Amino acid sequence: MTGPGLIAPTAIAVAPNGGRRGKRDHPALPIGPRELARTAAACLEAGAAMIHAHVRDRDGGHLLDAHAYRETTKAIHDAVGERLIIQITSEAVGQYQPAEQMAVVRATRPEAVSLALRELVA
Repeated sequence: MTGPGLIAPTAIAVAPNGGRRGKRDHPALPIGPRELARTAAACLEAGAAMIHAHVRDRDGGHLLDAHAYRETTKAIHDAVGERLIIQITSEAVGQYQPAEQMAVVRATRPEAVSLALRELVA
């Protein structure tokens, strides 16, 4: 609700790494769980309420993997506790089919997830 003297509630969400860019694009891009945990702590300190995180394979490529998400989520949670919402992605990045996208969500059971409906609905 807004009106004279009232401020609309605001939440700052950060998406520090995305699914396409890598260390070659920007050496400070947080990729692994520890880097994402450090970034999450810095973002929380700067006022963020939520982090949207992508996980990567060993070569730095986009990955939808429940184990990798659990590992990253744990690292972030260990760094910031319950003070930051952790959102994973189901983004296909041209690599995954809808069944694979939904499987990682079901296996991970995240606190929050981004869903691109155009990728999931034919």
